[in-house]
Amino acid sequence: MNRAKKRKKRYVSLQVKTFRAIMIGALVLILAGTATGLLLHIYLFLRQYKVESRHQLESMLALQDSAYIEKIYQETREIYDNLPEEIRSDQMSDEFYNAFRPLVDDDFLAARDILVIFREKMEQRNVFLMFPDRENNRVVYVVDGDEAEWAYLPGQWTDADIEDTEKIVDSSWRLAITHDSEYGWIGSEVLPVYGQNGDMLGYAVADIDLNDFLKSILRFLVILVIVAVLLVVLLAFVFAKMLKNHIIRYLVSMACAARNYTQMDKVNLDMETPSVYEPLAIETADEIEDLWKNMIEMESDIKDSIVRLRDITAQQERIEAELAIATRIQMGMLPDKFPDSSEYELFASMEPALEVGGDLYDFFMVDDTHLAMVIADVSDKGVSAALFMVITKTLIRSQAEQGVQDPAQIFAIVNRKLMEVNRAHMFVTAWLGILDLQSGRVVYVNAGHEYPAVRRAGESFEILKDVHCLPLAARLKVEFRSGEFMLSPGDALFLYTDGVPEANNENNELLGVDKMIEILNSIPDADPKEVIANVKEGIAEFVKDSKQFDDTTMLCLRFKGN
Repeated sequence: MNRAKKRKKRYVSLQVKTFRAIMIGALVLILAGTATGLLLHIYLFLRQYKVESRHQLESMLALQDSAYIEKIYQETREIYDNLPEEIRSDQMSDEFYNAFRPLVDDDFLAARDILVIFREKMEQRNVFLMFPDRENNRVVYVVDGDEAEWAYLPGQWTDADIEDTEKIVDSSWRLAITHDSEYGWIGSEVLPVYGQNGDMLGYAVADIDLNDFLKSILRFLVILVIVAVLLVVLLAFVFAKMLKNHIIRYLVSMACAARNYTQMDKVNLDMETPSVYEPLAIETADEIEDLWKNMIEMESDIKDSIVRLRDITAQQERIEAELAIATRIQMGMLPDKFPDSSEYELFASMEPALEVGGDLYDFFMVDDTHLAMVIADVSDKGVSAALFMVITKTLIRSQAEQGVQDPAQIFAIVNRKLMEVNRAHMFVTAWLGILDLQSGRVVYVNAGHEYPAVRRAGESFEILKDVHCLPLAARLKVEFRSGEFMLSPGDALFLYTDGVPEANNENNELLGVDKMIEILNSIPDADPKEVIANVKEGIAEFVKDSKQFDDTTMLCLRFKGN
């Protein structure tokens, strides 16, 4: 089975789709609101923590001996800066310990006690004084207020992101948040420490325990999500019920009516057939009611179209029947029995482009020794051209049978009579030739028609460029001039209408006279029936499936002589 074929989609009702859409929309809306509220809550909490911690740090520094604080900062920094990096990097070595041990005196312990009191009273995780080592990205402790067993000595350090620490100073809400494997989440507030001359010595830092805060946030989220889900489900059911009562039930009723309409017998519909939509009586005063009214109007239009189409179809069938009769009548007026004569062989064919055509051919004995041959093409197509063709054929035969021997005189009379009835301004290209069966002399007149082709015995077909005159019914006063040529025993004459050389293929290329001559000569010395069959085959091979717009008529004669 071809995997490219689309799978049939599972049917899902509009009510279910609406319920899903409301659920999704409400969830997105509530989640967005929850996220916004949560972020705002966190922002306000961190901002409050920062403000409180900053005030506590300012109070702690106010209780310190500022001269000592400046002194301990300077001494710690001086020792730290003067120690080689190999000693600074090993904080547990004796050299490192001995370098900073003298700084731990009574004044140091007094300053540390103040930090410890603030840490315990304010329930901070830790409070300490430090300065940054920007070159090595370190925080160097000066006085640490942590519990004694965990407290850092002056000069000891930890790795830290100094740039991030300094950004916290300028922020109104940010804290430096870190995670410790033992203490969990900790937020740090940083306050600059200045000396008596206004130079910044370092920073005072308060570490805040955020674990309880995060637990409260988690509880808040759980409660909020549960409430949100319940609220979403409730709202979805309420809105779905409202949509069902005010929209979906009307759409469903119209869908059922449409399904019933598709199952109706529409062949016998008439304007009295009851409407399937009108009984729904929808009065919602909105687009649903507009849709219902449009469906009623569309149903009425379809009824009207079906009735008119049925009438047009019946009329078309009558026209086609009449055209079929006209075709049989027209073909019946063309000779279809070809004489078996010892003096000549003759065959002809006419294929109309439409049901009836405007081409004609004819042949008849004027007297015992003269054979008349006619081929003509009316300028129009269809029924009007066929009627004009019948008139033309009748007039030509009538004049010839009345004893008029000169083809030019026959065409002059026919032209005058055609002009009297030519209200449609059509014209006829025609060729009339009268063959003397005893001598082979052909007297002809060409009224704007195609040149005939002649094949001399044992030779090939060639175009015979004869005398041309204006077409019949083109103008009232026309001088028709006769011409003549001789046929010897074995010679052949091929007459045709412009539908032969102007046969077109799918590339809009015409067959052309040269190609026609090539086809005629493809079977040397063929009899007239074979000649016409061969030309038909050549045309069919050239045009293939292309639609033809002109009638195709041919007449071929081979003269045997007396």
